[in-house]
Amino acid sequence: MKNKTSTAGFTCFTRACASVDEDVRLRGTDDLAAVFLPGFARIIMKTPFLRRYFMHHIAPPGIYEYVIIRTKIFDRYFLMGLLDGIKQIVILGAGMDSRALRFAHRNDGTRIFEVDHPDVQNPKRDILQRKKIALPSELVFVGMDFNTQDLFEELTINGYDPERRTLFLWEGLCMYLQPESVDRMFAFIQNHSGAGSEILFDFVRGSVIRKEHTLYGEEQIYRTVENTGEGWTFGIDEINLRSYLSDRGFYLIRHITSEEMQREFLTAEDGSAFGRINATHHIAHARLQGMRDSEEK
Repeated sequence: MKNKTSTAGFTCFTRACASVDEDVRLRGTDDLAAVFLPGFARIIMKTPFLRRYFMHHIAPPGIYEYVIIRTKIFDRYFLMGLLDGIKQIVILGAGMDSRALRFAHRNDGTRIFEVDHPDVQNPKRDILQRKKIALPSELVFVGMDFNTQDLFEELTINGYDPERRTLFLWEGLCMYLQPESVDRMFAFIQNHSGAGSEILFDFVRGSVIRKEHTLYGEEQIYRTVENTGEGWTFGIDEINLRSYLSDRGFYLIRHITSEEMQREFLTAEDGSAFGRINATHHIAHARLQGMRDSEEK
C-alpha cells in the first residue's frame, strides 16, 4: 500500500468543508475534520466564497458530493456495527478518520483498530495530543508500512483477536492498489477473522481504469489523481462484483451504485436533483461465506 498522505489530506479538507456547508441537505457529518487542517486550510474552509471556489472549480466535478455521501454511508455502517454487537472494527488506511472519536458515546466496548502508515498516523496523533482531544480507551492505533510489515502480526500484537466477528472498513484505498494487493487483503480477512465478519469498501468502476471516460466527472478525477503521483490501478466492473467477491470467499450483501447514492442523498422529494455525484465510485458491503459463516449459524 502506498503512502496516502496527500489523499488523506484532500479527503479531510473536503469533509471539513462539508461540515459547514450552507445547504443543510449537503452538510457533512464529520465535525472533527477541521482539527486536522493547517491554518491556511481552515481559513479557506471558514470563508464561504473560498470554500465554494474549491468545491466548484478546484475539486473534480461531483467528488465533493461523493466524499460527503461516502462519509455518511460509512458512518451508518460503523454505527450499525456498534449496535449489532460487533466487538472489533478495523479501519484500514484510516487517515484522518474520526469515527472512534465522534461515536465514542455510542461504543459499548467495541475495540477500534486504526491501521495506517506512520507518516499519516503520527502527525494525526500529535494533533490530537496538542488539541487535548481525549482518546477513547477502545481506540487502538496500529502504525505500519503495508509494504514491509505483516498486517496480522501488527494487529495481533496490538490486541486483535482473529477469532472474533469483525467489521472491516476500507475507505478510499483499494483503487490505489495492484490487484494482487487487493487479493491479499481479502485473503487476510478470510483467514484471520471470525465467523460473520464483514467488509465495507468503495471501489472505482473497471471502465475508469480502462480510461473509457464515459461517466460524469471521470476524466477530471482520473487526471487529478494521476497528477498527485498516486494513480488508480484497480477497479471492478459492477456486473462482475458478486462473482469477484464470491471467488474470494465473500458474498455480496449490498451493492450501492453511484445512481443509488444520487437518488438517496441528492434528490429532493419532488424528484429534482440539488447536486450531482461523481459517477466513478461504487460501494460494496460483503460478508464471509462458507465454513466460517456456517459456524456462525
